[in-house]
Amino acid sequence: MILGQKQYARSPVPQAYVWIADYYDGTYLSEYDLQTQRAANFYNIQKDKLVYFGVIGQGSQAYYNVANGVFHINMDRYSIAYECEGHEYPLTGRTFVYNDIIQYKNGSSETSMRGFTGRNNTGTFKNAIECFNFGYKKTMDLHNANINFQCVCSLPMNQGAFFQIKITSNIDLPGQLVIRKNGLIIDRIAAPLKANHAGMMNWDLR
Repeated sequence: MILGQKQYARSPVPQAYVWIADYYDGTYLSEYDLQTQRAANFYNIQKDKLVYFGVIGQGSQAYYNVANGVFHINMDRYSIAYECEGHEYPLTGRTFVYNDIIQYKNGSSETSMRGFTGRNNTGTFKNAIECFNFGYKKTMDLHNANINFQCVCSLPMNQGAFFQIKITSNIDLPGQLVIRKNGLIIDRIAAPLKANHAGMMNWDLR
C-alpha cells in the first residue's frame, strides 16, 4: 500500500500530484508507476478491491477511506454529517462502501500565434493543470429521505485546498451540515434542501 505511508509524498513524474488506488491485498495502481513512470488508465482501477483512493505529491498525501468515506489530508481526518430536526445523520463514517470514485483535473491552454499570414502560420501552446480533484459519490437513506451525496477534495495549484460538497434529497429537509476534523466539530453550515434540487457548496479546509 502507498496511502498512509509517509515516505510516499512525491509525484514520480513532472506533475504536481498523481492518483493512487490502494487495494486490500496490499497491491496498488498509480496514475504513473512509481518506478517506471509508465502511465495507467483510471478506468482500469478495480473498485471492488479498493481500500483507499487519493493523490500523492508536493510533499503531501490526500485520500479517503473507501470503507467509511472519511478523508485523510496529511495527518488530519475530515468527516461530514447532516443534522436535521435535532438528529444527526453521518454522511461519512458509516459502514458503507464508498467506491464510486471521482477523479479529474482542471486545466488551461494558452496559445501564442506568430507569423499568422497565409500558409506559414506558426505558434506555440502552453498547457497547465490548475487543480487536481478526487472524491466519490454515494446514494444513501437519511431521515426517511433518499440522499445523493458527493464530496470531492480539490487541490488548486495557487490556493488552499477545499471540499466540493453536493447533496440532493427526494424530500425537503431543513437541516445543516456538520463538519468534523479529527473527531471535533469545526463548522456548522445551514444547508436546507429542497426536494430534487441539488445543494452545492465549497468548503475551505482548515
